[in-house]
Amino acid sequence: MSLYVDTNNKLASLLEGICSEPLLALDTEFVREKTYYPKLCLIQIATPEVTACVDCLADIDLKQFFDQLFRTDCAWILHSARQDMEVLYLQDTRLPNELIDTQTAGALLGHPSQIGLQSLLAEEIGIHLEKGLARTDWSHRPLSDKAVKYALDDVRYLLPLWNILEPKLRGLQREDWMKEDCLAALSIPPIAPPLAIWSRLRGLKSLGPKHRAAALAMVAWRERCAQSQNRPRRWIMSDEVLMRIAKNPPENLKSLKAITEMPQRLADHSGMDILSELRDSENVEPCTLLDENFPLERPDKKSLQALQERVRLRAETLGIQDEVLATRKEMEELLLGRPSGRIHSGWRQIELEQLLAET
Repeated sequence: MSLYVDTNNKLASLLEGICSEPLLALDTEFVREKTYYPKLCLIQIATPEVTACVDCLADIDLKQFFDQLFRTDCAWILHSARQDMEVLYLQDTRLPNELIDTQTAGALLGHPSQIGLQSLLAEEIGIHLEKGLARTDWSHRPLSDKAVKYALDDVRYLLPLWNILEPKLRGLQREDWMKEDCLAALSIPPIAPPLAIWSRLRGLKSLGPKHRAAALAMVAWRERCAQSQNRPRRWIMSDEVLMRIAKNPPENLKSLKAITEMPQRLADHSGMDILSELRDSENVEPCTLLDENFPLERPDKKSLQALQERVRLRAETLGIQDEVLATRKEMEELLLGRPSGRIHSGWRQIELEQLLAET
């Protein structure tokens, strides 16, 4: 049964069909090109008996629907779950009790770590999905029948796909790997904190401690502005301008306005706030948290290359991609004696410890 749910009566019918299902295949469609927060447009859901699109822009009461989604006795099946979980978290501030990410399962079975659903379906069960509607404006109403079918296709095959991937994982004794990686995904904050955004800034390694603190202050300030105005952070201030401010913190409004590509309207409206944030950052003592997220030293190049080769060979033996076992950054952290994240515990730690012990 396929449903397009845009009335409370249709929603009641859907709830009846999913209320006792232990596995719910999910996907979302949203738009966020012009906003900080995503605008949720559709939630697609599938069980063995029901496939449905819930129109989140229709005049319907979604509270009972979310209560069903977040039942403690059911698991979500998604593909590349990160963005979908963020969007749904922003609607209800809850995360699923259990997650099954088919992209993660595919990676543990030897597929590329970022394999798309279309490619995974084609390779695992020979189903070829249409690709032409990826740029659909999901906030437009009414949606065409073709767009609705496209959206439903993103969930209707997730359960059959998992029914194929799960026994393969079991055959390789990787069910615990899968559970571990999916639990780790649930532990990541749905909304990236300023520190995580700061750590990804290009050129950060060229800054000294005080200037890194200035960059973090600017990142945090930009996030607050973007959230309060519901605008993309890059519309508030680009990373390039942010880094120029951090490298040479202006002392007054005139020097702030003189920074290359500094939006004059922003300087006029928020210049004093920016200067205040920068002054406050000067009083911050060197922060252990910043140092942990910013390892200044680099491992010996030859040692890194040797480890990369060993990781490649071990990954080849396991039948997985190198980056699934360990990324370059994770290998650098390992050589520096500061393993974190995925390689700090669990199956990767065991594999890497064994690998190092063999050398």
